[in-house]
Amino acid sequence: MSNDAILSALKPAFTSGMSIPTLAQLLVDGGDSRITLDTYGVNKYGCTVEPQSTQDSSFAFGSATASTISQRGFAAANRVYQQIVEAYRDKKEYSLYSLYEQEMQSLRQELKQLCQTGDAVDVAFAASGTDLHLIVSQLFSGASSSPSMIVMVEAGETGSSVPAALQGLHFSDCAALGEPVSPGQQVGQFGVSELVNIALREADGKPRAAGDIDREIEALVTQACHHNKRVLLVLADVTKTGMIGPSVQCALALRNQFPDQLEVLVDACQFRLTNATLNAYLDQQFLVAVTGSKFISGPSFSGALFFPPEAAIRYRQQTAPAGLYAYSSRADWPASWTGMDGLQKKANVGLLVRWVAAMAELRAFRSLPDDAINQFVQAFRRAVLTYFDAHSGLTLLPVPVPDRQVLATTPGWDQWPTIFPFVLHHASGEPLSRDQTMLVYRRLQNEKRMQVGQPVTCGVCQQIPVSALRLCLSARLITAALSDVTDIRSGGNKADEIIAKAMEVLDAARQLSLLRDS
Repeated sequence: MSNDAILSALKPAFTSGMSIPTLAQLLVDGGDSRITLDTYGVNKYGCTVEPQSTQDSSFAFGSATASTISQRGFAAANRVYQQIVEAYRDKKEYSLYSLYEQEMQSLRQELKQLCQTGDAVDVAFAASGTDLHLIVSQLFSGASSSPSMIVMVEAGETGSSVPAALQGLHFSDCAALGEPVSPGQQVGQFGVSELVNIALREADGKPRAAGDIDREIEALVTQACHHNKRVLLVLADVTKTGMIGPSVQCALALRNQFPDQLEVLVDACQFRLTNATLNAYLDQQFLVAVTGSKFISGPSFSGALFFPPEAAIRYRQQTAPAGLYAYSSRADWPASWTGMDGLQKKANVGLLVRWVAAMAELRAFRSLPDDAINQFVQAFRRAVLTYFDAHSGLTLLPVPVPDRQVLATTPGWDQWPTIFPFVLHHASGEPLSRDQTMLVYRRLQNEKRMQVGQPVTCGVCQQIPVSALRLCLSARLITAALSDVTDIRSGGNKADEIIAKAMEVLDAARQLSLLRDS
């Protein structure tokens, strides 16, 4: 798509005196304040609603936080946008909703096909990963009047608003369907569930032993179930820094021990999973939450929730909780979910255009050979590890290798890390503070046009509270890397260029941290 065509799509359209939203406006509509653009035309994550130049996009290593929409994604969104314009011109609200319902069903079917889930799996859409946690907590709370408890890993590794969402509280001042809400206020009629957070890291930022985390969670869940409580266990795969917690084995053992009291939600909102891993979780009857805006690198705010067959049967007849009214449209759910008939028939076209853009990225990624993806992910990892071994001024944060062996799937590219968190240091060896790290992050973004994952709090080092930046691989980068080669070992190709760009980003971060000493 040419730049002229893109600019044309961003201009307002007017018909008979009625203003029609631009595509740019829709891309930041139907979410919450986190995607509202500031005076510089970027959202909270530093992303614009326009595709960047080739030069800027080549330094896009921040997918663990967010990505600016690509040329490919924008072109796909623009195609459905033309249909949206026609629906607006019809001046009938049901025409827009009918289009939305049709397109969301098409997205649902394609997502299931691309993920090879089979027809028995159901999918619901939502504005964000946080919205997905709210939806699950409302469904879980509404399924029984028994007291409940929610167990999750620390919010710093998942999302700052996730605890509120899981407890059924508003987490922003605006809900996905546009209604003003009050943060911290109860969403629906269900009381706030007991919420327990489990730390994944020690005070100094080092990962806790997996066995210690599992034992703590096992004790909590066992005690709750023995007191006739129902438990929602949130298994993070993977967190902001690439960790899994609790272990998959722990979640499986607890589900087998308490099949009638325990529901497991896999928070895979980073979507750094192969199809084999996703389907292995669904085979275990775990709910799985994903987004199209992290690894897949679509625009910010596009969530999807996979319901395995048993859960779909269990929830589809349940009357829609009142707490979902401001967050979920009827068309966000499969037609067979008759319990959702009471939801608003409202078109969240912002969610639609963002998912269409994300699906274009996923479609391109899923067309790649698995072996080639695996080769590139390993080559990227080797290059990153070699860089950290050879350079002072920055330290790779320890992250355990993803362990899903208990799922008994064929090992794929997701056995290797695609998020590399690192801490910056002064020339003296003293780590940068959290505020100093944030300044480096902003300078990388604003001055160097380089994107890395936002700083994540990771403990105290030398009595200084520190944060880690994150160098991330995305589906878009992998697709670009493999666009002109079948074997990355041949050298002199796009894969080498992307790895070289990643090293430039690390160089720039290191130099900015050392400049603070001069």
